[in-house]
This record gives sequence, C-alpha cells and structure tokens, in this order.
Amino acid sequence: MRIRNFFTVFVTIILTTICLYYILSSIYFFDTKLLKNNKKTLNLGLDLKGGISMILDISEKDLLKKLSENSKNYIFLKALENADKKKKENPNIDYLSYFINDINNKKINLSSPNLFGNRSNIENIDLNSSNTEVEKFIRKKIESSIISTQNILISRIDQFGIIQPNIQRIKNSNRILIELSGIKNIDRIKNILEKKAKLHFFETYNFNEIFPYFNVINNFFNKKLNNNIKKKSFIDILNISYIKDTNTIGLVHKKYKKIISEFLNSTEATNALPYNLHNIKFLWGHKSVSNDDFFTLFAVKKNDEEMSSSLTGDMVTRAYKSFGSFDEISINIKMNQEGTKKWKIFTEKNIGRGIAIVLDDLVYTCPVVKSVIPNGISQISGRFSIQESNDLVNVLNAGELPTSVKIVQTSIVGPSLGKESIQKGVKSFLIALFFVFFWMIFYYLIPGLYANIVLIFNIIFIFGVLISINAVLTFPGIAGVILTLAISMDGHILIYERIKENIKNKIPITTSINDSYTFKGALSSILDGQITTLLCGIILFYFGIGPIRGFSTTLIIGIIISVFTSTCLGRLFLEWHLKKNPNIIFYNKIFVFIFHKIMNIQWDFLSKRKWFYMISSALLIISIYSIIFKGLNLGLDFVGGRSYVIIFDRKIIPEKISEILSKTFIENNKPSFPHVKTFGQKNKLKIVTKYKIWEENNKVDEEILKKMFFALKNYFPIDFNDFKNIKKNKYLGLLSSEKVGPLIAKKLIYKSFISIIISLIGIFFYIFIRFKKWQFGLGAVVSLIHDSIIVLGIFSFFQKKFPIMEIDQNFIAALLTIIGYSINDTVIVYDKIRKISVKKIFTKNVVNNGISNSISRTINTSFLTLLVISILLLFGGLAIRSFMFALFIGVSIGTYSSIFIAPSIVYDCCKIKI
Repeated sequence: MRIRNFFTVFVTIILTTICLYYILSSIYFFDTKLLKNNKKTLNLGLDLKGGISMILDISEKDLLKKLSENSKNYIFLKALENADKKKKENPNIDYLSYFINDINNKKINLSSPNLFGNRSNIENIDLNSSNTEVEKFIRKKIESSIISTQNILISRIDQFGIIQPNIQRIKNSNRILIELSGIKNIDRIKNILEKKAKLHFFETYNFNEIFPYFNVINNFFNKKLNNNIKKKSFIDILNISYIKDTNTIGLVHKKYKKIISEFLNSTEATNALPYNLHNIKFLWGHKSVSNDDFFTLFAVKKNDEEMSSSLTGDMVTRAYKSFGSFDEISINIKMNQEGTKKWKIFTEKNIGRGIAIVLDDLVYTCPVVKSVIPNGISQISGRFSIQESNDLVNVLNAGELPTSVKIVQTSIVGPSLGKESIQKGVKSFLIALFFVFFWMIFYYLIPGLYANIVLIFNIIFIFGVLISINAVLTFPGIAGVILTLAISMDGHILIYERIKENIKNKIPITTSINDSYTFKGALSSILDGQITTLLCGIILFYFGIGPIRGFSTTLIIGIIISVFTSTCLGRLFLEWHLKKNPNIIFYNKIFVFIFHKIMNIQWDFLSKRKWFYMISSALLIISIYSIIFKGLNLGLDFVGGRSYVIIFDRKIIPEKISEILSKTFIENNKPSFPHVKTFGQKNKLKIVTKYKIWEENNKVDEEILKKMFFALKNYFPIDFNDFKNIKKNKYLGLLSSEKVGPLIAKKLIYKSFISIIISLIGIFFYIFIRFKKWQFGLGAVVSLIHDSIIVLGIFSFFQKKFPIMEIDQNFIAALLTIIGYSINDTVIVYDKIRKISVKKIFTKNVVNNGISNSISRTINTSFLTLLVISILLLFGGLAIRSFMFALFIGVSIGTYSSIFIAPSIVYDCCKIKI
C-alpha cells in the first residue's frame, strides 16, 4: 500500500507541476523570464477564436495552356491576355466565357491542332468538333482540375495537423475559401498552399560546357545592362572564382537574380546559343548558400529525348525523411515500377554527371551519379531545417497540383461561435460545475468533496496535456472534455455505490473501501466502460478527420487521465481520511428516507420489456419515416450558402445581427439563422446564409440583399443602391458577395460513417471478449444504433417547430458524445449483471437484480450529466443550443436504452427463461 500511495503522490505532484506550468505559461499575463521562451499553448479553433481567412485563385489560364499543350498561336495568347484584363477589373467574372467569346469573335476553330485539337485531347476532340463541344470539354476538364486541386489542398492541410479547417469552393468560380486557426507563420502556410509540387529530374550541363557561351554573351550584357549595375560584367556577377562544384554555373547575389534571369531569357542571349546548348534551361537553387544571400545557378537539359520530360513526380509513390551521420536531413523518394525502370536507364546514362532534382522549377539538389540506381530510390539533400523537411515530405506525399494557385485575399476572421456566445458558454459551464460540486457534497458528504477535488485535478491534467502537445481545442473537442468529466465523476459514483453496498452488508469500512477498488468491486465496471469508450476514441482518431479527430483527441486524453484520478487519486484521499478519522459516511441521511429507498426497490424490468420494445420500435419507425420523407435540417456545413462581407458604421456584435436576420430570413415557415463573424475590423462582418440556397438566380440574389439591407437599415445611412454596389475603397455597405459550397465534403461524411461503423465493430468484439458472450456485444451495438437513429429522428420530426435543430459539424460531435456516453452506461449495467450471475447463466432474476443494483449509479450519473447540459442549454447562448439540445436528448435516450433495451436483448438472445 505504501508503494502504491507513493507512486500516486509522486505521479500527481509531477503531473500537477508540469500541467500548471503549461497552463500558466499559456496565459498571456503570466509573463516571467522563466516562461518567456515557452512556445507551448492551447490553440483555439476557428469556432472559438477565429483565425486567418484566405481566398485561393486557381489559374484557369495555366489550365488552358496545359490543355493546348502550350500553344504559341497569337490569337490564343491574345485571348488569354484579354481575359486576364477582364479578371483584374472584376475577379468574379466567368474567365472561360470571356476567353471563348474572344476566340469566337475571331472566327477561329477551337478544335484546331494548334489549339485544343492536339494529341493529348484526341480522344475527345477531332477536327469536326464544334466550338460548343470543345467548350463543354474544356469546362469539364477545368471543373475536374478545380475539384482535384481542392482535394490536394485538403490533404496538405490535413497532413500539417491543422485541426478542423474550413475549406469551401466558391460556387461557379475557380476560387476556394480556406479558413485556418492557430496560424502564426502566414508565409509558411502560403508556401504550403501555393506550392505546385511539380517534381522533375533533369540532366545537367557542367561549368566547362557552359563557360564558352558565357564569354560570348558577356559582351551583350555589358552593352545592354552596364549602366544599371555599376560597371559589373556578366562574368563578375556570376562569381565564377568562388564556384567549387562543377554542376554549379554561377553564384549570384540575390539583388542580381532578377537581372540575370531576364538577361538569360532575352532575345540576345537565346539567339547566341550554340546548337549543342539548344535545349538548355537555367534554374536557381531553392535557397541561398550558407545564408549569405547568394543563390546557385544551374543549367539543365530540357526535353532531351524522353527522359527529362517523362521522369516526373507522378511516378513518386512515397517521400520520407532520413538523417545522415551528422544529423543532416535528406528527403528520400521512392518511385513506382515505371519510374524505377526509367530511373535505372536515366542513371546508367549519366554516370559521372550531375542530375538536378527540381521541384517547382527550383533545384533542391544536384548529386553526381556514381553508379546505376536499380531500386527507384533517389534522395534530395539541401540543408533542410526540420520544419522545411516536414513541409516538403507532406507536399510531395499529398501530390502535385494540376495547376498553379495564388492567394488573392487574406483576412483575419472572428470566432464562428461569436465572442458573446463563448463568454455565455464559459459562464454557464462554471455554473453547471458549481451545481455538480454542490450535489456531490450534498449526496455523498465528505467523499463527495474528495470527488470534487479529484475532478479539479482532472481538469488541470486534461488542459495541461492538451497545451503540452500544442493541441487545437475546438467545440467538438470541448464535447470530448465534457464527456470525459462525466465519465470521471461516474467512476467515483460507481466506487461510492459499491462501498455503500458493502457497508449495508456489514463489511468494515476499510475492507469496504479496499474491496471497491478491486476487480471484484467497482474497478472492472470502470475499466470496461472506459476501455470501451477509449477504443471508440482511438478508432475515431485513426479513421476520422475534422471535428471527429478533434473530439477523439480530447476523449483519449481525458479517459486515460480519468482512470488514474478516479482509481488512484480518489483512493488516496479516502485512505488519508481514514487515518485521520475512521468514521466516514458515504450518504446523506435525507436520501436514505426520501431517495435511497426508491433506488433499492427490486423492480421487474424484464416483465415489461415487450412494452419497451414496442415503444422503441414505434420511435424508430417514426424516426426513420421522418428522416426519409421529411429529411433533416442540414446546416451551412452540409449545403453551403451565400457569403457576404459587409462593413457597418459602428462596432457590431455578430450574435445580434444573426438574430435580427433570422426574423427576415424565413423559409417554409421557419427562421434561418445565418452564421455571422467579424472579418478583420470590428465593424466588418462576414454573413453566410443558407436562405433559398437551392434557388440560384439574380432575382433571389437581389431579394436577399434587400432583406439584409432593410433589416439592418439602422446601421447604414445610405440608400439600397449605394449599399449593394461593390466599389474599390468602399467605406460602408456590401464589399463582396459569393456563393460557397458545403464545408463538409463527401469525403468527411464517408470517413465519419466508416469510422463509426468500425467503432461499432470494435465495441462488439471487445464486449464479446470481455463478457464471453456475443449477446452482450449485440445488445450494446443495437442500443447505440437505436440511440443514434432516435436522436436523428427527433431532429428531423421537430425541425420546423424548433429551427435550432440543425445538422452541422457540432451535431456530429454531439452524436459521437452520445455514443461514448451510452456505451459507457450500457457496459456498467452489463458488469453488474455479470457479477451477479452464477456459471454465466443469465436468468430473469439475475438480469433484473443487475439492473436494480446499478440503477442508483445510473440515475445519479445521468442526473449530474443532464444538469450540466440543461444549464448550458438554457444559459449558454444561441450558438451552442442545438448542440446541447442534441446532448440532452441523446443522454436521456442513452440512459433509457442502457436500462430497458440492452439488458433485455441479452436476456432474450440467451434463451433462458426461468
């Protein structure tokens, strides 16, 4: 016992010290020299803190060039130039329409071989194809490329560990809206998103092969640019005397880079190229040499036979890091079968020569081939930092963008929940916590006080660990915290109820306490319930993305911590108390008379099971019918909406604007609450509404603008025309308007569904193994499906009466919380049944007694959980009401199913009727 208590005290002191250090160091006003260099912090997600909003423009011009195989047709190039001008004047124009109209006006056939009727498109376009047919083909290709670009960007962001980003396609455009939280290095994220990741392998020219040519063009350079660079010659700028590597042909200061690039591509320089250098291409190194502001210049061979053009990043199957003998970082690239074959031929041809490994026209490394490489593995070395190497590996693994992208707008956005809603949520959570503390002390007296102290440690540990791993806390993450706190308090209730049973059976207090912390006592119930929920969390983390991963992260951390605190720290407090005072009471005498007697009545639950089956069946039929025929009130996350950026004449509270607009955005007799958040300045808001999202025409666009203007007229001392007309440097009214696609893509829905299915399978097998009967696993899984469908059905059935019943990302988090709570509840009831059974025979009396013996704990835990949810529902603000309402319904249904449905299924499937 001494060793156990020493271990508990030691771990608690260490954990408390570390966690308090991280918590205090993350608070901005706790600024001491000791903590000044600490970079660990609890990053808040977009929904809680806001972040950075960017609009990425996908280059349709590059896509058209690619489809035309870089046509040099004058009319084609002129049409692109004209479309570019129109795009600058109005970013929201249909670029392709302008381009096509320009071509049509010149009476040119788009199917011409020097336009789009080339070898690449021969399966879709022939000489007889009309311009309309070619336009359809081009639009299809561009749409496919935009979708592909969006998916690659999602993959890149996901690999960089940014939790729950908002990534939406701006409808009917080539633009993508990306909102990210916790971004401190904006330049880095821009590089990640804009990098095309086009990988090529080129043969190189060495210095001796190039130098005669440089001597020739040196005279042209002196005549053309001498006045701009203070009498320096071309050869001088290249710093040839400092070059040590024969594959390097120049070492140029950064201030001369542009001048050298322009000159090497000038008419004078290209006309002077000898025949043996006809396929030369000049490229720069990806970073300066030794941080001295000097960049290396390389000369590579382009389009030499087939190799340099066909040996590309498309053949890369995997990129990964490795470390050299002096901890230098390299990037290893593994190729597919085709790439391996070509890489072998390529290296065999270039033994003793350099090969440039080029990403987005920048040379990362230029190794000399010493022998044939038969295994398709190449290596990039280039003095990488850990961050640079991670970024490069992730970009290569995510894949090459089909076209270039450019960030055209960057703004700071406020939290989607709104500052006022967050403040209300925090206050209501503290009030709820107070009532939990009060109830535990009122019901369990001194042991209840110890449970409260342990819960405080639990909160410190959870947030300390989250901060130490630089986690991003989102609203679904908070759901995970609430669930783990409920499970933690449930652990104490289980132990205290077991101690009460032992005392009732005349077992001495010390023995009662020791017995309750064993597997024969409450420990097996606690571990089975929490391991089942932990298993669910691990599967959700591994397979899930977005809100599912945020939820599962906090759930996993919380469960591990709560097992330690409830079983070790809670026991330490009780044993410490017994040493000081051997008399300790685990119940309030008032409850013995009023409440405790009711709990100990031996109810015959199974005799009424058919009635409960009928009730559940009716609820399930109504729910499924409503979901199929009435549908669900899908939120902006699923359907997208119209997005407006509006500047007001004063500082605005987003929640207030949302409430005002909900009274005017009424569709199918129910108000539609738009999402409103600050956008840069405090008097500038971004308003996104799904009102009439299925109707896409100019009349509806005009109607929505009028509704907004007249509903908010007090904030605009201007007329409607001034409000809606978008101009540069506008100081009041509408700044931009766009249609955005759904935030939750099909990929997220699919992954969410798969992760939940795998979780259910994992739960079934764990319970089957632990309880040694498949009937227990079946009962648990059926009750979870039962709970989920009924919650969805209630949201579907009452959607018109209660507009807050909206299905969005937060609802997904609520559903996962319900599953976690319900399975924990069910497993604890199962554990009671198992302990009462003799020789694994589950008679009617056994199952009834198991439910009866756990009813006190079930009602107590459910009461506390529902108390917290009710307070947050009533006082937490409009933004979290839908989430809390879903939790309230789910916990209620989960409690019902764990008592009346899951045990009944076990009993009926075991086929023992005594």
